Amino acid sequence: MLSGNTIFLYVFLSGLSLLVVVGLHQLMESRKRRRPAQKVEMGTSSHNDVDLSWIPQETLNQINKASPKRSPRKRSQKRSAGSDE
Repeated sequence: MLSGNTIFLYVFLSGLSLLVVVGLHQLMESRKRRRPAQKVEMGTSSHNDVDLSWIPQETLNQINKASPKRSPRKRSQKRSAGSDE
């Protein structure tokens, strides 16, 4: 007759061996199938290459009349009356 300890030992060792087999399988699959580096889209080199015909004219007008954004460093600092600076 098998005792409880022996049955537990068999179950534990079979589970451990299954875990090792799955780990080795994952390791072999990851080494076999190296993913190529994904291509990074660089965009267009000039605005002449861009087809703007599908964009509504209202949106194009809005983009063209929008003022250029200034960097945060170039903005003038507004100081409130209560600041200690």
